[in-house]
Amino acid sequence: MKTMILDRICSVDGTPPPLRFSEIEDPSPDEHEVLIRVSACGVCHTELDEIEGRTPPSKFPMVLGHQVVGRIVGSGTRASRF
Repeated sequence: MKTMILDRICSVDGTPPPLRFSEIEDPSPDEHEVLIRVSACGVCHTELDEIEGRTPPSKFPMVLGHQVVGRIVGSGTRASRF
C-alpha cells in the first residue's frame, strides 16, 4: 500500500518535508471492518493540524488521510453492512 507517513510534528513548510512516501503491507480488516482500496485521498485542515501539532496524532508514525474515494476489496467475517 502506498502511503504518506507523518513521523513528527513540524511546520508544513519545513525542511525536510513533514511527510514521507512509503510502501507498507496491505492491512487486513478486523471482523466488523471492510478493506477499501483507495483511489483518491484528500487532505483537509485536520491533517494540517496534526502535522503542525494543534491536534497531535495519537501515535507516530501516522498514515494521514480520512477523506477517501475507493472500492471495497475485502471484509471481515462479521462485516455485513456494506
